[in-house]
Amino acid sequence: MGTIRKHILSAGILSALMLLAIGSVDTDEDTKRIQGQAPDYRTTADALFSEFKENEVAADAKYKGKIVVVSGVIQDIGKDVMDQAYIVLGGGGFLDGVQCTFTESQNASVGSLTKGESVSVKGEISGKMGNVLITKCSLQ
Repeated sequence: MGTIRKHILSAGILSALMLLAIGSVDTDEDTKRIQGQAPDYRTTADALFSEFKENEVAADAKYKGKIVVVSGVIQDIGKDVMDQAYIVLGGGGFLDGVQCTFTESQNASVGSLTKGESVSVKGEISGKMGNVLITKCSLQ
């Protein structure tokens, strides 16, 4: 394959990934919709991560797309590649917790949190990619 073809293919793949990333940003409307629904499950961050670690296929079937209230100790606070605020609950090492992402309108609330604090978060489980990922989150 020629160099030009490789660059065109790379640019196409990069464009597709960027479109997917843009489409995956949570909105305030998404979060409000989730806030208004009763949770399907209530659990701790460590118990939820443990289920995904034990059998990711079974945990995906049980939790993916479901509304959950998860509680735990904050291990990390930051912003992801899409500039969305997040906290990681539970775990104690690298990629062994539950990552909860928030919309920009909740930055002040997330900004007031501290590592080591115990919190509960409500959101929608999107699966596991290192951490278990919960989107459209709000503090409870």
